[in-house]
Amino acid sequence: MSTPSLPIPWPENAEIKVYSGGCHCKKVRYEFEHPDIYTMPVINCNCSICEDRGYLNVFTHDNKFKFTAGADEVTTYKFGSNNVHHRFCRVCGTTIGPVVPVKGMVVVNTRTIDDIDLKLLQLRPVDNRTSRGPPSA
Repeated sequence: MSTPSLPIPWPENAEIKVYSGGCHCKKVRYEFEHPDIYTMPVINCNCSICEDRGYLNVFTHDNKFKFTAGADEVTTYKFGSNNVHHRFCRVCGTTIGPVVPVKGMVVVNTRTIDDIDLKLLQLRPVDNRTSRGPPSA
């Protein structure tokens, strides 16, 4: 597994679609813009949090992601280098659009997108566990 440059660049002149999704309890809802999810690589990262939570990620620009309900139910968790601000529904614990401020990006777990067919995703393995070494205490 190699670690590609993240986020995955969007194809030039790609048709941009609006996707919606949310948490398990439906208190938090979101919308974001992204090229057709089924034609883009979806990151299957093996870092500790992605692997433990089963994330299959796509990236969008932070100005192309918005909460449509329940933003006040979102809490944040940071660890390690604090480069990613993991946002969770405080009621059910579902991850909702972690933010990568240094890149101006939001990470969307495709498992939280409405009506997604996981079998059609183009998964791209990314080794962020080995490349960063063991987690520090």
